[in-house]
Amino acid sequence: MQAGREDLDAQPLDVGTILETLRAHVREQRLAQGRAMPSPLERDLLRSLDEIELYRVVSAHWPLLGATLSQRVLALINKLVRRYLRWYINPIVEQQNAYNDAVARTLRLLAEAYGDLTEQLHTAAQPDAPEPLEPRTPGPEPAVDAPRQPQSPVDQAADTVALMALVRTRAAVEPPARFPDLELRALEPQLRLRQAVSAHWPLPATTLPQHAVTLVNKLVRRYLRWYINPIIEQQNAANAAFLGALTRLITLDAARRAIIARYRAHRH
Repeated sequence: MQAGREDLDAQPLDVGTILETLRAHVREQRLAQGRAMPSPLERDLLRSLDEIELYRVVSAHWPLLGATLSQRVLALINKLVRRYLRWYINPIVEQQNAYNDAVARTLRLLAEAYGDLTEQLHTAAQPDAPEPLEPRTPGPEPAVDAPRQPQSPVDQAADTVALMALVRTRAAVEPPARFPDLELRALEPQLRLRQAVSAHWPLPATTLPQHAVTLVNKLVRRYLRWYINPIIEQQNAANAAFLGALTRLITLDAARRAIIARYRAHRH
């Protein structure tokens, strides 16, 4: 029994198969409940959320291997350096992971909120049952309005002035119109511009001592590439997954607003 459990633990988990099984189970439940199937935009968003789960955790520790004796000695030195710098690097990574987890949970809640909104739109779009007609009781016939006399040009001008005054009065107290969908679209280029994190930036220097310090800093930075660059690459992968989910959420928001606009136009 113990050997069978060890063999089971030794087998690698196929995350893709597990996620596909969960999606199939969710599809079966939605069909059983008569709910609307997710649209292509929603499926793309779900795939983006799954991608976030793969990249949101940043690690500062990974295997340092070596094939030759010199590579093993260098790996041992790097391990000692990494162990010494834990006080400096690990809190940064932990803070970044906490932020990544908060962003991932927020995006998943937003996706669930849009899914709930889709269900409400699907329910509201169903044709309502006709209301039963009440028996009409006989009563007096409604009075016929007398034909209205045409207004004179002076009265028409006065009514127009009064109407414009009323419009200006109400417009003065109306809150400013906002278009969050346009604001979201305007944020996309900024998200793409700030997506990539870099560990290499210019180190300017003007005087001779500054040049000496800059040279030392560049040598230290070049040496620590084996330690810092993988962290940066992991965070950039997480940022790319976040950007993909945000972009699909923005697209889904625009699609839902279009559906609501068509629904309101149909009802009115």
